[in-house]
Amino acid sequence: MTMDARQVQWYQEISLAVPAEEVDPVANYIIENIAQGIVLEDEDGSSSTIIRFYVAAEDEIASRLAGLKKYLAAINPNHENITINQKNIKNLDWIDAYRKSVKSVPIGDSIVIKPPWNRETFPGRVEIPLEPKMAFGTGRHETTRGTLVEMETIDFSGRPMLDIGSGSGILGIYAALKGASEVLAYDIDPTAIENSRENFKLNKVESVCRAELGSIDDVPADRRFDVVVANIIKSVIVPIIGPLKSHTRPGGVMILSGLLDRDREEIENTLREHNLYGFSFRRDAEWLTYSVQVE
Repeated sequence: MTMDARQVQWYQEISLAVPAEEVDPVANYIIENIAQGIVLEDEDGSSSTIIRFYVAAEDEIASRLAGLKKYLAAINPNHENITINQKNIKNLDWIDAYRKSVKSVPIGDSIVIKPPWNRETFPGRVEIPLEPKMAFGTGRHETTRGTLVEMETIDFSGRPMLDIGSGSGILGIYAALKGASEVLAYDIDPTAIENSRENFKLNKVESVCRAELGSIDDVPADRRFDVVVANIIKSVIVPIIGPLKSHTRPGGVMILSGLLDRDREEIENTLREHNLYGFSFRRDAEWLTYSVQVE
């Protein structure tokens, strides 16, 4: 969070519950238009996720919340009457509430994502402190979890990785901590690049990881990587499977995520069209993460 709590006496805590599949677009709208940090809370036994954020009480919030309601209705007409809860909270209470609400996230057998102020240790796990500024790439979403669990199976020692759609930089950080020789990360969102670089520095991997504004089209044509990761969405991944393959060394692996179970036939047909037959996937809820061997 970048707001200076020392100069503000009161904040407004704002929260709303949205379906899990809409968390990313709604949370990113909030980050881009209202607040620079959010908290995501999964409700036990529910398909909804609570999005919670804080704004200075003196800020003009009414018009921005009206914009949020309009956005919610635009992506789903059933959200027209969604409840957005607000309450005033003192600055020190806000800091305490915010920090307590950001929990560590164990992933797979050997990874844990935690906020940088959490001093708890997790023996046997690779600890990744991460500034929780972005909705995507915090380890809570199924696609990030699926990608990291797939990456657990890879020996990164001395191997370069390409990350397309880097988000918070979490995937590159993990690869670097596991011994990758280089991580080249691209994203089309300037905020993501800024956040990635901040997190690279926080994890002391900035000598290995580099984040650049751009897409697969901006990767130098002659570059080949042992591991190529793309955690985006189907509409972006399908057209670039060929370029992703061309940047993967023979014997390397592509990891593709951000894909729904209903996309399976289209994804697998596209892989075969590019002579990629050695693939498998893991499922987390309705999301799929593919591991594709390149020969």
